[in-house]
Amino acid sequence: MKRRKAVTNANALNVIGTIAGKTPQKISFRKASVDFLKHCRIKGLAPDSVKFYEKELKQIGRSFAEVEAPISDITKIETLHIEKFIEHQQSLGRAVSTINSRLRAGRTFFNFCLRKKYITANPFDGIQQLKTRHKIGATFTKRQLKRLIETPDITTFSGLRNLSIILTFAHTGIRLSELTSLRVQDVSFEGKGAINVQRAKNRYARRIPLTRRLRTVLRAYMEERGAIETDALFVTVEEQPISGRSIQSMLKHYGEVTGVGEEVAVSPHAFRRTFCRLKVEAGTNIFVLQRLTGHSSLEILKRYVQIYGKDLEEAIEKGFEGI
Repeated sequence: MKRRKAVTNANALNVIGTIAGKTPQKISFRKASVDFLKHCRIKGLAPDSVKFYEKELKQIGRSFAEVEAPISDITKIETLHIEKFIEHQQSLGRAVSTINSRLRAGRTFFNFCLRKKYITANPFDGIQQLKTRHKIGATFTKRQLKRLIETPDITTFSGLRNLSIILTFAHTGIRLSELTSLRVQDVSFEGKGAINVQRAKNRYARRIPLTRRLRTVLRAYMEERGAIETDALFVTVEEQPISGRSIQSMLKHYGEVTGVGEEVAVSPHAFRRTFCRLKVEAGTNIFVLQRLTGHSSLEILKRYVQIYGKDLEEAIEKGFEGI
């Protein structure tokens, strides 16, 4: 069989070159970023995850240019450049959480480059996440929740829909992206009823039972919604799926109207944090709470237990009876 005169497989050349002690083929940070994002899409990462990497890599690339890292050839990027990147971010006053997010994104990106043989070592090796204080964001009191829930005008379609959205956030702890992805068929009224979250952040579908009040309100809303062309659960008066931005604006508006927004920023995640707090205060098992909220790790939920768990109040009295 007649052989080609030149080897055309670039990956094979990179592997052979690496084995022979040669440096991988030169590739820029920008080109490698494009390849990485394409890989993320092909792999099936959630759109929000792809946007996260795209945003963070763009910021990393800008900072690399500021600290004069060799972005035209990533094989020359070393650990010292990552350290300069961290110092540069700190000098700009970036929050520790922001810097850590970029470090995570950068490490994942360079691990991809390592697997693709673009580089021979990950410059993030030996770089640790910055230490941060573990805090829990503000939550609503029951009185604040009641004020928000009582605000929508349920004599209008949008008011009934908004009440349904607020109650879904408050009574399930669901994420905004999960709520906007709900379809009519994801809600069941059989038995006590449940919401089946099919498009969860961690890719694991989960079932959230309905409270009696949420079941009543959702049934009323869905009857008013009727059968329309889209199967999105929550829709606008024009019968189009409601966007996450519109929901955020609606919550902010109700926060201003009720005055709750002056005390706690009214957002989908504030409802989620409140749901976790109330469940912990009620003594809900942490593993059950994990199944309800879809947290992939128990670490965050442990913080709620440490702060709001009733066992501390019970334990502090033991041993002092009669003293």
